[in-house]
Amino acid sequence: MVIQIAIDGSASVQIQGRISRDAPWQSLGPAHRDCTLLHVEPVQFLRAVTTGVAADSSVSVWAVWAW
Repeated sequence: MVIQIAIDGSASVQIQGRISRDAPWQSLGPAHRDCTLLHVEPVQFLRAVTTGVAADSSVSVWAVWAW
């Protein structure tokens, strides 16, 4: 799975995943403050949690299954 994080301005993005609806969310690596491209093992459920988003900043996160 490939995840792209784009940050324009100032923000922190934490990628989290879980293997079932009843499982707790787990952080997949450290939080990111810069644009990045990640490769992670595929997980059933995935989310991006942003914190510290400054005024006039934007954050976009994309994920795609890749082999």
